[in-house]
Amino acid sequence: MNAEPLIVVEPPDSRGLREVRVRGEVVGRAWSLGDLRGLLRRAEVPEDLDLEAGELVEWRGGGSEVWPDRPWRRRATSVLIAVGLLVTAGVLGKIGKTDVSDALSFGGRVAGATFLFASIVEVIAAICAFDYLGKRRWVYSGAAVLVGVVIALALNALMLAMQIDAGEYSHYAWIWPTTLIWAFWALRKINPQQIWRQSPHPKKVATGAAVAGLISIGNLLYSRVYVPYSSPLTMDISVKFGESQLNDKRTVLYVPMTVTVKNSGKVPLYILGTLYTVYGRSADFTAEARGVAEWKADIQAHESVDRNAKVVGRDLISSGEVIVDGGGSFMEPGDVTSEDRVLTIPANSQFDSLEGVAQAVVMRPDRATLSNDFLSSGTMSWDRNSLSHVADAPKWVAAPGDEYLKYQARLYYSNEILNATRRPRYATIWWVVNKTADGWQTSYLQATISLKNEEARKPSALDSQEMSESYGLYFITSATVREPFAALVKPPAR
Repeated sequence: MNAEPLIVVEPPDSRGLREVRVRGEVVGRAWSLGDLRGLLRRAEVPEDLDLEAGELVEWRGGGSEVWPDRPWRRRATSVLIAVGLLVTAGVLGKIGKTDVSDALSFGGRVAGATFLFASIVEVIAAICAFDYLGKRRWVYSGAAVLVGVVIALALNALMLAMQIDAGEYSHYAWIWPTTLIWAFWALRKINPQQIWRQSPHPKKVATGAAVAGLISIGNLLYSRVYVPYSSPLTMDISVKFGESQLNDKRTVLYVPMTVTVKNSGKVPLYILGTLYTVYGRSADFTAEARGVAEWKADIQAHESVDRNAKVVGRDLISSGEVIVDGGGSFMEPGDVTSEDRVLTIPANSQFDSLEGVAQAVVMRPDRATLSNDFLSSGTMSWDRNSLSHVADAPKWVAAPGDEYLKYQARLYYSNEILNATRRPRYATIWWVVNKTADGWQTSYLQATISLKNEEARKPSALDSQEMSESYGLYFITSATVREPFAALVKPPAR
């Protein structure tokens, strides 16, 4: 029986690697003749050994000229797989880092932590890609790459589905389909069946991949689909008139007024704007009862139906913020704020009553937040110097020529996943002072959430519903308080 030569070079395997044995012991695998020289040097074989010496070297499956490896193709494949994994890691890391610290719900922060973990897995998989597509010195490198590619495939597929569902373009929109195509290509290149067969613990690898994928997908769906239970928003806002007084000449009536705002719920409130308005109501009185036709006209005008009185107008007496410079401020549960004003009214005014009402536009801070430039974004419809009218509000907000004060700021969704798959929205609020067709002044708040420069579009019923459900935007109006004007103008005390 012939003794085995000093060096045996086995036939190339499916990837072009040739196993090398020295003195019967495996010393490694070689891609090329230079690679073989390196293995022999480390095995302390003399460098000047003639590799063509038949008695010392046995070539099986081809001689020294047979090296089927394509190094540039192999290295390019390794780089492309690593780049895809690192791109996925970067996106997941950015979303996760933002949500861990800034998500507006506990579930969102858990999802952020999961994304951070998935990002770390992707980085590890990217590093392992070079080993798995190389000489596979680490037995688990293939499993790590497989887990990374599967996570990338699942998450990018879901993110793409969310992007399509939104029907909007975002800065990330091109990443999802590109990375998804890459993931299918990478799966084909890494050969999952081979990884499964060669893994020392295939069931553990499968379980790890499944658990990692399910956790990531579950948290993604949670952040998009599941709306956590939250206490209803409750805000009390009221207007109260105090005891009035006349001046010494009985020409001016002073009416104290207090407007109170209280967060009586269990969740904080984000105040976008507050406003109170006081009107002097004028009415025509008739001795005879008014007919059904006149009552119908009252109902069409959203007035109360009175037997002997017809409302002919409301004169704006006073209007202003309840919370001065309160736009963009928070009210924690239980917080109460009030504003005291003194109304100054000519005593000989022909009003039958005073009417006071307050309103607020609020947003739930667990649904969305605004950028810090909300207050500084104020613009007016008039020139600061000449006070002349220079701009009109959208027609659905106010008629041409009406004056307004406008605030606008970028809105951020409750988690970064939505920010990544949605176009930016902006919250806009107007404080309008206008004149009605019959010449009476009014004052009111109007608000919307829209895409950039699309606030001129009147919100539909579905838009209004989305503003409430998705962003937590609500209009809250107090009960209207009324006082007979005659009762306020009291005779002097004796």
